[in-house]
Amino acid sequence: MPLTITDLILCEQKVAYLRVDAELNILEYVGDDRLLQLQPAQLSDIKQYTATELIPELYGCEDLLQDILQGIMPKFCLENLNRVNITTGDTYYLNLSILPYQESHSPPQFVITLIDTSSWSHVQQTLTQQRNELDLLKQSLDDTNQRLQYILQRYVPPEVGKALMEKRILPELGGGVRCVSVLFADLRNYTTISERLTPAETIEILSICLEMVSKAIMSAGGVVVNYMGDGVMAIFNAPDEQADHAQRAVRAGMMIQTMAKEMRAKLPPNTPLLTFGVGINTGDALVGNIGAQWHHQYSAVGDTINVASRICSYARPNEVLIGSDCYELVQTDVLANALPPLKFKGKSQEMVVYQVEQWVGASYSLDDLHQV
Repeated sequence: MPLTITDLILCEQKVAYLRVDAELNILEYVGDDRLLQLQPAQLSDIKQYTATELIPELYGCEDLLQDILQGIMPKFCLENLNRVNITTGDTYYLNLSILPYQESHSPPQFVITLIDTSSWSHVQQTLTQQRNELDLLKQSLDDTNQRLQYILQRYVPPEVGKALMEKRILPELGGGVRCVSVLFADLRNYTTISERLTPAETIEILSICLEMVSKAIMSAGGVVVNYMGDGVMAIFNAPDEQADHAQRAVRAGMMIQTMAKEMRAKLPPNTPLLTFGVGINTGDALVGNIGAQWHHQYSAVGDTINVASRICSYARPNEVLIGSDCYELVQTDVLANALPPLKFKGKSQEMVVYQVEQWVGASYSLDDLHQV
């Protein structure tokens, strides 16, 4: 007997339906008989079966079915019921819906629709697996990014790291000449202090001091480019331009001395005396990536840097000394005394250095440090 249009469509779409009575006895089966793996003998004698015999998942659903008949629930659905094709061994999936059905002058019935969703289910499984893999990859990338950010924050100055990410600094050796203000700060009597302390205590004191100095420098917009034992080197006007770089450097130097004084007041009486000498110089320097092919360090080199280091070595505890070029730029902002000309190693002529006594320019506050 040829298929009707309805049968043809149901088979093409892999859809079938069962019409059953309130006790789930099968009254009619229409559609693709492969959905329930029905044999010809079963199909010809379909009314001898109940829906639960062909669909075991319906066992225990009697109360839900009664709710459907009473109009409490509009329908009941089961999704992705897996079945195995007894011929090929392939797994396929069905979506099942149970709806109330009422023929005229007949007791209440159900219509159970069956839809083969294997293709869509396989797609869903693939998408779910890919989504899970992407989630794992994203988590891995997030973890890597957080670790890289942690490393950058602790091994690369923030301004330098940002400039590298924005490609304003290229990760290659070399640089350019720029006018900068350079600050050196050294912990005085470090050797004597370390002799009185254990290695662990020495590291703890040194960490506290270097963190304090770094905060003062960063609050003024400087970039710490090197830690040298008990000393710090910082530059201003690089990598970002700062028209007032000399003022910033001097303010950072004075902040260091102010913060050191406050720190000493809070330490126990038997704590070694912690004091700093600060030296600042302004002038042209080669600024960029320095080092070997396998290790770069953003820094500055040149005579301006060497002179700043020499000035720092002459600074007494709690003293801020600045070179003459720096003084020319900040003389209206500070009260400073010219010291007797100094003869630095490697320099043919004596140099004038200024001792900064007081800042009289635009006010600044240590409250800025809370933002660091």
